[in-house]
Formats: sequence, C-alpha cells, structure tokens
Amino acid sequence: MLLKFEVPENKLYEFDLALGRLVKWPIYSLYSSEKNSNKKLFEFIREWDNEEDMKKDLDSNIFTNLLGVVKVLGTVKSSNIYSTNKIQNELLYKE
Repeated sequence: MLLKFEVPENKLYEFDLALGRLVKWPIYSLYSSEKNSNKKLFEFIREWDNEEDMKKDLDSNIFTNLLGVVKVLGTVKSSNIYSTNKIQNELLYKE
C-alpha cells in the first residue's frame, strides 16, 4: 500500500503524537518538503506477505486510526494498493 498525504507544518507535532499512540504498524515513511511550502509531504508504505493479512489489516482499527489522523490533520493526496509477484529466475539463484 502506498499512501501519500500532506500535513501542515503547524500540525506536525500533533501528527507525530497521534501516529505514535494510534498506529502500531511497521510502516516505511518517506518525507519531503518544498522550499516555499508550509506543508510537508509524506509517503507511507506498508507491505504484506499475503492477501489474507492485508485484508485483516485494512479492516482493523489501526488502519481506521491511520486514515483518521491523516484526514483530520492533513490532506490525502492518493492511496493505492499494489499486488506484486515474486519472480524466481534460475540465473539469479545459480551458484
């Protein structure tokens, strides 16, 4: 899952507190800032090993809390879920 959103600079402290208390997932977070902007852009990345775990997490209170924090303190830019397949290639695993 890739979730992109903006948070105004004056809400960053509240945002950090809310995430720490409400969202207990291991999430990769990317952060960027434009020079003349008072908003910070975040990208959260969450991976699952299988579809069952993904559905369980997306139906959980943790996901609801994450979206609530983002919607109350920031602006959602995009939310996408991607499915990937592992490719096993004999050339990659030859010893």
